[in-house]
Amino acid sequence: MFKKFTLVLLCALFFQFESKAQFSVEEDSLYTSGFVGASSSDFIDLFAHTYINNPSKTHPDTIVWERLINNLPSANWTSAVCDINLCHGTSVSTSEFILDTNSRRELSFHFYPTMDKGLGKMVVRFSYKSNPSSYIDVVINCQGYALNINTLKKANFTLYPNPANDQISITSKVANNGAFKIVNLIGETVLSGDFENGQPIDISKLSKGIYCITVSNGSSVSSSKLVIE
Repeated sequence: MFKKFTLVLLCALFFQFESKAQFSVEEDSLYTSGFVGASSSDFIDLFAHTYINNPSKTHPDTIVWERLINNLPSANWTSAVCDINLCHGTSVSTSEFILDTNSRRELSFHFYPTMDKGLGKMVVRFSYKSNPSSYIDVVINCQGYALNINTLKKANFTLYPNPANDQISITSKVANNGAFKIVNLIGETVLSGDFENGQPIDISKLSKGIYCITVSNGSSVSSSKLVIE
């Protein structure tokens, strides 16, 4: 009788363990980056995503998420957590959803940067509603660059060649000479000086990448994208 009871107890513990197999998140450290919106009317969505898995084959589980950290560089930024049902804005710090048996569902984390460059960070904890001590923390970092080169207006100068390698030349449409400044995507000035129309400018010390070049001629200032290969 004792052996039979022991066997029944072991079987019950086995099925309980199988039904409560730990859920998993495929990537718990995420990163996203991009340009910051130039004005409040620019909608910029920088997001990262991962997947949550429920290996249980017997029943669904209720998962609770809680936003432990929501650090944004300024009040012009907002963020959102999108679980398997809905997207929740900055004002929502916790919610829950049902994770079906033997399922794999997408989670995404969004930053909406406007006007101010900087670093954003969220830490979101996922846990069983029935057992909060069993949890996984997902860390999401975001870098917002200062320059949105896709919104630059048509420049009043010609840049040649572009893409470039070692040299460029500037031909202004409003003056024979002026000043230039080359800025990288995080807002740092990497090269500046004066130019004369059509004369070569040495850029051989600059790394490959995308830059913004600004040209000024008296009261006229305009910018363009520069690609260095």
